[in-house]
Amino acid sequence: MTNNLLFKITKLKGLRSLNGHNIIYHIFSRNNHWSKYSYMCGASSEPLKPYTIGGVFNDAVQQTPDREFLVSCHENKRFTFAAINSEVDKLCRSFNAIGLKHGDRVGIWMPNRAFYYTAIIATARLGLILVNINPAYQSDELKHSLTLAEVKCLIIIEKFKTQNYPEILEKVDPEIWKRPPNTPVKSKTLPMLKSVIFDSENSFNGAYNLQTFLDMGFNTDYSIPKIQPDEGCNIQFTSGTTGKPKAALLNHFGLINNAYFIMKRLGIYDDNNKGKLHKFCCPMPLFHAFALSIAVVAPMVTKSTVYLPSAHFDSKATVDVITKDKCTFIFGTPTIYFDSMSAFEKLPPEQQDNDLKIAITGGATCSPNLMNKFKNMFPRAKLLSLFGMTETSPCSFLNFINDSNERIMSTMGFIQDHVEAKVVDTNGDMVPFGTPGELLIRGYLKMNGYFNDEEKTKETIDSNGWLHTGDQFVLYEDGYGNHVGRLKEMIIRGGENLFPKEIEYFLESHPLIAQIQVYGVPDQRMGEEVCASVIVKEGASVTEADIKAYCKGKIAHFKIPKYIFIEKDGFPMTASGKVQKFRLREMAMQRISSLS
Repeated sequence: MTNNLLFKITKLKGLRSLNGHNIIYHIFSRNNHWSKYSYMCGASSEPLKPYTIGGVFNDAVQQTPDREFLVSCHENKRFTFAAINSEVDKLCRSFNAIGLKHGDRVGIWMPNRAFYYTAIIATARLGLILVNINPAYQSDELKHSLTLAEVKCLIIIEKFKTQNYPEILEKVDPEIWKRPPNTPVKSKTLPMLKSVIFDSENSFNGAYNLQTFLDMGFNTDYSIPKIQPDEGCNIQFTSGTTGKPKAALLNHFGLINNAYFIMKRLGIYDDNNKGKLHKFCCPMPLFHAFALSIAVVAPMVTKSTVYLPSAHFDSKATVDVITKDKCTFIFGTPTIYFDSMSAFEKLPPEQQDNDLKIAITGGATCSPNLMNKFKNMFPRAKLLSLFGMTETSPCSFLNFINDSNERIMSTMGFIQDHVEAKVVDTNGDMVPFGTPGELLIRGYLKMNGYFNDEEKTKETIDSNGWLHTGDQFVLYEDGYGNHVGRLKEMIIRGGENLFPKEIEYFLESHPLIAQIQVYGVPDQRMGEEVCASVIVKEGASVTEADIKAYCKGKIAHFKIPKYIFIEKDGFPMTASGKVQKFRLREMAMQRISSLS
């Protein structure tokens, strides 16, 4: 591109888009490649922003103090930006009173609630690192998380569902509660842990309750350290779909810019940018990177209101927020959409009125069948695909709001602003456009690394700064991409490379199948065989023979699952709504072994 052409572009005033695409995108995505190999950079007309989460939140407080920021439906609590700021200020004072310093790790172990927002913002303001711990974790997982992240202060609740948090922590260290209330922790098992704070009115030996803890900071003050945008601010544990979680350290710069450019692509702006304000519905758990970006950082950036329907995903509560509170924007995994649409269908027609405009699906690939069902159920809304991972803050590909339905259903979106992507083979060489390989990502959005795990960090981020995603991906010459599956999930059967997603999409067309997961199991003769776990539709009945007969003549014989299991108790899931294929594989291998 010549300087003259660049000059002409800058002179195009009033031209925001061309067929739904930014002008710069359009020019850069037109076959102007030095080669035909899978590399793409998301050009942008806007620079990256050197902001911190605390700074962005402070701007929102100053500019829109009385605008509603958070509605926690299950707690019956509502907060303006100014009201949340007041709570953040109290918590900062108390963190300072117990001696927390810049860079210290603060763990939070609870389901969705308003206090979670206070903790996120307070730790970011003080330069602390918030460690998000899955509320479903048991003692071994908790010990692993607290030890790996060297957590100094832990914020928890008493009970949730079947979880008794004091009892679980006591299993980690039986001596932990054998101290007077409102005193520091002394633990041989967890030597770094100095304070435990319960978001509760009750008193606990060896821990603070929230009010007592906040009272400690009442007559104190705190200073805000000089925080750099590149600093780590949030530790996200990888979901555990493939093994022991790793602690991904995300930074202010990546989180702020990723949320901003997601919102920009969706056309969601604050009033200063003359956009229409949206109401965000958050059914996802706040410990997940998807929710941190879309339900916490993005509402700050756009000065929008976010609704928490429930402490843990509840399809009825989610539908209530959509229909009664008239949320305009929702995001979640395909499982969340599947369950929420099932609940929506049960409402009488007069209660189905809604203002839903935009929906994003991420965390797992969404099938065309599910997308079609959503389109029929919410004809005024647009369901878009977001692709990314915890380690990329999280989004690297996202559809445009004006993409055609065909484009949305056939791709995982267009490369994000300021993001580099390439697809490589097993030797690390770029493959031609349209050819599957491993997706590598580089740019502002990548994590700082895996906390306290230099070896895993070097395995994931190479010496040239490329983050190896472990995803089988296809990159097209126009900047769009498609997810084929995880590298570890690819099935190699008798020398044939099979992609589970392709088989899953086909089997989802069966009229009696509601959900399906395809994976490989070891086989002495073929190396691996195709195995499928199936959930049938409510009230339906289908056999293994029925499904195999449905496949015959429609897909290649080697793609037809040799083993099919009808799952009556659902799929094993992570708390963020991802299916744990490794557990399905373990279950299948046990079943197959018992048959032989």
